[in-house]
Amino acid sequence: MTCFWDGIMNSLDKEDRNILGIKDRNIYSLIDKLKKVNCPTKEMKWQNKLITESQINENMEHIKLYNKHNAPRGYLCSTFDPFLFLLSYKLKKSINFIYCGNKIRYDPPNSKGKCLNYKCNRGHFWFNKK
Repeated sequence: MTCFWDGIMNSLDKEDRNILGIKDRNIYSLIDKLKKVNCPTKEMKWQNKLITESQINENMEHIKLYNKHNAPRGYLCSTFDPFLFLLSYKLKKSINFIYCGNKIRYDPPNSKGKCLNYKCNRGHFWFNKK
């Protein structure tokens, strides 16, 4: 069940893939690239509040330790998800995430004003084209 990674991949346009250095639409390439560009997501906001240094470090560690070979078993996305922080930060796009009906917002510094929209329920994650 790779719905998290499929949803992320489906949301990326050509410019996004170029920024991340992704040449194909393979989820393992996506995971590898996100792990490679993993960095402190300074000045990121979650629900209009800056995240802490400790949260930044924990997010980086989560990404660093993620084993891409576990992707087919599913990914337990959270409302405060390290990969969504990194994606928002690198693409300079806000993320609107409807998690089981709850609205979650990720905002990077120097946002381009564009948003990625995702939804999930207790068992599935998808790109919401709006």
